[in-house]
Amino acid sequence: MVKLVRIILILVLIFSYYGCATDSKEAVKRPGGPSIVIKGGLLIDGTGKTPIPNSVVVIEGGRIKTVGGLGQVTIPSRAQIIEAKNKIILPGLIDMHAHYAYWMDQLFISHGVTTVRDVGRPLNFILEARKQSHKDGVKKPRIYTSGPFLDGSPPLFGMPLWGEPQSYPVSTPEEAKSAAYKLINSKVDLLKIQQKMTLPCLKAIMEVANKEKVVVTAHLGVGGFGDNDTGEIKASEAILLGLKGLEHGTGIRYLTASKSELEEISDMIVSHSVFVVATLFMEEQFSKLLDPELQNDPMLKQISPDILKGLYRFWETTFGVGKWWTKRHSSIHRTVLEKRKEFIRLLIKKGGGGLIVAGTDVTVPYVFPGVSLHREIELLASAGLTPMQAIMAATKNASALLGHADRLGTLEAGKIADVLVLSANPLENISNIRSIEMVLRDGKMIWEKQRHTH
Repeated sequence: MVKLVRIILILVLIFSYYGCATDSKEAVKRPGGPSIVIKGGLLIDGTGKTPIPNSVVVIEGGRIKTVGGLGQVTIPSRAQIIEAKNKIILPGLIDMHAHYAYWMDQLFISHGVTTVRDVGRPLNFILEARKQSHKDGVKKPRIYTSGPFLDGSPPLFGMPLWGEPQSYPVSTPEEAKSAAYKLINSKVDLLKIQQKMTLPCLKAIMEVANKEKVVVTAHLGVGGFGDNDTGEIKASEAILLGLKGLEHGTGIRYLTASKSELEEISDMIVSHSVFVVATLFMEEQFSKLLDPELQNDPMLKQISPDILKGLYRFWETTFGVGKWWTKRHSSIHRTVLEKRKEFIRLLIKKGGGGLIVAGTDVTVPYVFPGVSLHREIELLASAGLTPMQAIMAATKNASALLGHADRLGTLEAGKIADVLVLSANPLENISNIRSIEMVLRDGKMIWEKQRHTH
């Protein structure tokens, strides 16, 4: 009798933990849910290591438990299996220069962008958006943000957006320190300097940021827009103060800099481990702003008319699209694009390939969420990065600049399971980065090509 009672108790414990063995829905409810296994694909893990053919990726609790070749990794019983034979497995992509809005979510996700670094949005708006984006497995890119721009006075972007300031303009070092502390105390992830910042104010901000261990990135005014100067700070000056990111590779006069000057700044970038957020696609689109073919971009059909109306208004007032933009403007940007590519080749030669980061500058004219990052990766490859390095610019290198290389950017044990399944190999042709069939975020399927309708 005692033996029978023990057996019954054991059975009760088993069924209360796992649920009925014949009911798969109940089985899914056990703590942490079932393991997910992606099996059979060629794994490009983002680290730069040799890809693993016929791989196994085991995901538990939203993180990668283990990766390896088939036969080398134990596949948990009752795991959900995603068959990936003849497919390619990649880390989720990271867009390191965006200006986020809610309407972008689906476009980012459907193009495999699982993380976005926002570098200039009103504070309350973007903090709420960031909070929503960090919920487990939401169908949004995970957001990190600088909040508003820190800029000189008057700022480049002075008009409020959604009832909030886009910029915190500063005129004195005291104002600069106060603005930096306000943002840091609001728990932003980084600080972003805009073009009209003065050197004394940047020094004050860097003093605060270095003390509080907060990363600062900058769109510097020297060479800031089509190589026209809107400010006074050179990349070399900012780097010596501790700057960690050069947005658009600014702070360099590409049209007039001598070879020795470019050599000197590239050496400085490498020796100080400063990241260059290239945004080559932004330059490419500026170089084509008068091309009527832009009006036929298929992405325009994926954006609501109301949103498009607002975008066109912004492009017109800020960049002169359809107004004051001329062939001369386009020609300058075409030249700057080629000069920036040459500079990237120089950085690669100096050993700085791992410091080049992919970003797009969504929402400048005709730069759209998601698909623009694919084009950016293609342009980085055309500038001299190998296909593997170009992928790393949007994965490993990006996570390093974010300060979250311990959790994002590569498919390694312990990392967050942001995973892409592609139908074609981008190492054979970098444009295959566009062949995304499946997107997982936090180990949860959030997009599949065959189920997606526009």
